[in-house]
Amino acid sequence: MPHEIFSAYDDAGNRYTIHVRRTLIETRGAGERRVVEGLRSYHLSDGAAVDRIDAESFAIAASGVALKLRPAGI
Repeated sequence: MPHEIFSAYDDAGNRYTIHVRRTLIETRGAGERRVVEGLRSYHLSDGAAVDRIDAESFAIAASGVALKLRPAGI
């Protein structure tokens, strides 16, 4: 299961580490095996679920705390 990690920040500047888990789906057709990416799920380091709002915005599911990516160079 491929895994990626990045940081996002709340309005107070607190940093949260978000883990992205991607499932892989194995398919077979016409005698050939293919692996395609399935759904992604987002979680904090402690396992708490995170909802993706858009490309740069997230929210912690249980609390609703809004998180944003920081632009490069900040």
